[in-house]
Amino acid sequence: MSGRTNSCQHSISVMGVNVAALDAKGLFDRIIEFVADDKSHKVMYVNAHCMVVSQRDERYRKILGHAHLVYADGMSLVWGAKLSGHYLPGRLTAADFMPAFFNLFAEKGLRIFFLGARPGVAEAAAESLRQNNPKLKIVGAHDGYFQPQEHGKIIEKINRTNPHILMVGMGVPYQEKWIEEHFGRINARVIWGVGALFDFLSGRLPRGPQWLLDNGFEWLCRLLAEPRRLCQRYLVGNLLFMWYVFHWRFCQERDKREARGRN
Repeated sequence: MSGRTNSCQHSISVMGVNVAALDAKGLFDRIIEFVADDKSHKVMYVNAHCMVVSQRDERYRKILGHAHLVYADGMSLVWGAKLSGHYLPGRLTAADFMPAFFNLFAEKGLRIFFLGARPGVAEAAAESLRQNNPKLKIVGAHDGYFQPQEHGKIIEKINRTNPHILMVGMGVPYQEKWIEEHFGRINARVIWGVGALFDFLSGRLPRGPQWLLDNGFEWLCRLLAEPRRLCQRYLVGNLLFMWYVFHWRFCQERDKREARGRN
């Protein structure tokens, strides 16, 4: 993680979703600001798949609009922003920056709760992290496979541990809808959607060669790891994302021309 704070800490609109223009240091600083506040904050990410879902799911799109921070996960969004005439410093993929974040969280004594993934995965991720850093306070973990009638019991379990940060890894858009629905009942300063993070941290899912990850091909690594589940998301979804970006850019240019014509 860079030691330089990104000077460009504003949000840009990508397909109608406000995305924070932050690097990893800027993202960490925002998380710490939220932790120091006396209110709860919703932190979410977007990538090409998220943007495609947001065009079809109005509720999900509105939830992103209500989040306190939305950041770019994946190079496709960085490229999409550039095609739209905007700038994002780079991708912020949790599996890349989170190990460094956990070390810094440990130094600050922050309490963290993991919620999500298949049974045993969040616990395995927590144990792996504790072995690498015994000072890290992961105060609880629970899988994401529970019934609606169990929501109250799960929230009580979370609140008993009084975490600073609750990480929710249930996949898009379910995790965002879960966060939005239960936001007012959870006693955590940061409630953070993290997708498949626990699968990566536990070793259940491989990430692929670093040179592919660094050059925007993490989607290909994930597709090769889970072809049946992710084929449509990436092969069809990525093309849809590019179509939406070009269409959005065209509409922007058209609106500008019409505004100039009225003036």
